[in-house]
Amino acid sequence: MSDAWDEEFSPAAGTRSFLAWAQRMGASELGEAYDMLEQFEIGNDVPEVLGDDDTVDAVREDLEFGIATVGPGVELTALL
Repeated sequence: MSDAWDEEFSPAAGTRSFLAWAQRMGASELGEAYDMLEQFEIGNDVPEVLGDDDTVDAVREDLEFGIATVGPGVELTALL
């Protein structure tokens, strides 16, 4: 059974990788993960987490769409 937001917002692979990183860093909700994006961007984890195929800008756009669609309070565990 899928959650309601599965049809509305399904994070891309790079965004899911970032969300897993944010969860390891202490975020529990989508809005908290978004707030950590700047920290992620200036850190050394970008290549390891996103690899060569994804960009921070693409993750940012995906997160902004997700927040606008399902709200910032969605638990990361529901998206991962």
